[in-house]
Amino acid sequence: MKRILPLLLLVAAFTLPDNFSFAQQYKLKQSTGVMGMNTSSTIYVKGMRKRTESSGMMGMPAPPVTIEQCDRQRTIKINDKKKLYYIEPFAKDNEEIIDEEIKTAPKTKPAAPVVTTTKKGGTIYLYYNITDTGERKKMYGFTARHVWTTNKMKPSADACTMKDSMIIKTDGWYIDLPQFNCPVNYKRYNNPAQQGPMQKPDCMDKFVTRRSGKGKLGFPLVETTTIMMNDGKKKTSSFETRLETLEFSAAKLDSMLFEIPPGYTQTMNEEDLQEKMNIKDMMEQYGNGNMGNIPVAAIEEKQAGTIRIGVYPMQGEEQIQLQELQQHLAGVLHGDNVEGVAVADEAEAKSLKCDYSLTTKFVRIKQGSKVGGLLKAVKNADPNAASSFTIETNMTLVNLSDGSTTAQPKTDGKYEGKIADAAKKALDEGGRLVLKGVK
Repeated sequence: MKRILPLLLLVAAFTLPDNFSFAQQYKLKQSTGVMGMNTSSTIYVKGMRKRTESSGMMGMPAPPVTIEQCDRQRTIKINDKKKLYYIEPFAKDNEEIIDEEIKTAPKTKPAAPVVTTTKKGGTIYLYYNITDTGERKKMYGFTARHVWTTNKMKPSADACTMKDSMIIKTDGWYIDLPQFNCPVNYKRYNNPAQQGPMQKPDCMDKFVTRRSGKGKLGFPLVETTTIMMNDGKKKTSSFETRLETLEFSAAKLDSMLFEIPPGYTQTMNEEDLQEKMNIKDMMEQYGNGNMGNIPVAAIEEKQAGTIRIGVYPMQGEEQIQLQELQQHLAGVLHGDNVEGVAVADEAEAKSLKCDYSLTTKFVRIKQGSKVGGLLKAVKNADPNAASSFTIETNMTLVNLSDGSTTAQPKTDGKYEGKIADAAKKALDEGGRLVLKGVK
């Protein structure tokens, strides 16, 4: 035994570093839902670098791949089809005022203006509050923090990035990854104006942030974000997005995933990476209730090796927006080689080269009453009230090549939130069962 022990220690000395390094590398799959549509993302994390690959939504082309090189203080965006990449340095010139520091901050003379040929633009004021609720729970082996944030963005009259005020409220659960301690100012993740379209070259706004509250964010696993626009007099529009982590695992990753691919060309204009489309028209169509009538031509050509599932219109309860839920379920059905599309019937499913069709029926939706734990029918429920719903669904997955039934997954459980959110959670669970049935 004395002779074997040194040998075991020697083996451990060589193997432990590799195993430890492996444990700091992660692969995640997340789903983001907005206005009844879902997009999926695969995220790779290794050390201080992160790579994000996202799918398209409702036939739209996928966004560029993003690589955050936190050790080099920059983000690389890549369009693989065009073999182009764009480098965006992390922002360093935005002013931040922290409420706790205002009383003690010394008075300083304003800096001399810098001569530039760029039009000055205006100022975007960001009032940011973060609240750690103190709640903790285990998620994928990590201790997750429950944190609320509120952003209020108010542009000056001469601002060129945005004209209307915006309020963003986020309710999420966050973890700390052991090595992914990205030294990026939090405003990068919470300032949608800086993540949106590029500013005009002749007009650059200044961003001033006033921060209050205690707590920190981290790596998001679950987030619900509500965005409200205001023209200075009243709320003009609002919508909600939901982020959910579907898979989280350790994985040994190739370092080249986090580098610029060989042979690619750099562009100095980020817009060169974008595929041409009119987002404004699509949003207006959704607002007018026309998204369900998207023509077949708007859906991307099916790629070789992809399994396509045609999602039929929902059946059952009339008190919920079944068309929105159909689009939601189609978005859930995305995997490495699987995609879902909303279709009207079998004829349309076959015209879009679907391999399977999926029928979904809401058998039961009942809301939990606060009185005696009794249940009341969904038709008597307030759709805007958050509650607990018992939801039962039956799904049937059919192979369109021969008409055989491949799987009949069912869900039957309690789901929290507003009625629409609870129904989506039930469909999320059912969608995961469907994906298992086609693999």
